Amino acid sequence: MIVLETEDNKMKPNLTILISLFFLSATNYLMAQPSTSFYFTTAIPVNEYQNFDNEVGYGGNFEFFFISPSKEKPIGMGVSLSYLGQGLYFYDDPCDCETNLGNNRANNFINLNMILQVAPTGGTVRPYLETIFGGSYIFSNTELITLNYNSVNLYIDDWAWTYGIGGGFKFLLGAQENESGSVYLDIKGRYLMSSAVYLLDRNSIRYANDRFYYSVNETQINFVAVQVGIVLYFR
Repeated sequence: MIVLETEDNKMKPNLTILISLFFLSATNYLMAQPSTSFYFTTAIPVNEYQNFDNEVGYGGNFEFFFISPSKEKPIGMGVSLSYLGQGLYFYDDPCDCETNLGNNRANNFINLNMILQVAPTGGTVRPYLETIFGGSYIFSNTELITLNYNSVNLYIDDWAWTYGIGGGFKFLLGAQENESGSVYLDIKGRYLMSSAVYLLDRNSIRYANDRFYYSVNETQINFVAVQVGIVLYFR
């Protein structure tokens, strides 16, 4: 019996080979070295947001890369969870409105982002570029106290899409490159942006006729962030 080889019959082995190669490549890539890192962050307002509130923010950042970039596999993917506080006052903060702002936490940012990082070289010094995208929950929690010791708690919150670009250098500390448990000092800079949000500023709250009044302002968040941290490679 003669079997005619149709175009479909020709394509099936080729398609099987392509699918097999794809899954083998993906499996091999996903076995790349994971890493985790911790950072101290200083964030400087810029552009429109600097005109709204020019106070420097401080916070911390935790990142986990399930695919760490390397010389052989230069593209990495991970997640970032960070907190940033801007205008934190843990004491009474007098203002010109016959009241005090007690324990004022002006603006707080909790950010969750995906990170795509490109690091084309290995070695003891590793330069890299990255881009991030995710969301931010923004809130303020302020206790308002009049001179007659009447108090009101004011809580304002909003959320926004966040995105940005950045880059930096990783410097090997101690252990040999690619050795299990190797540690790097990481110094990076990021330019961070957001969609429009509603926030309090230093002039948003006033007290008159035995009542508190507040207003919120719409703005986009723009920070230049400087981060210093430690990166630990698991294997």
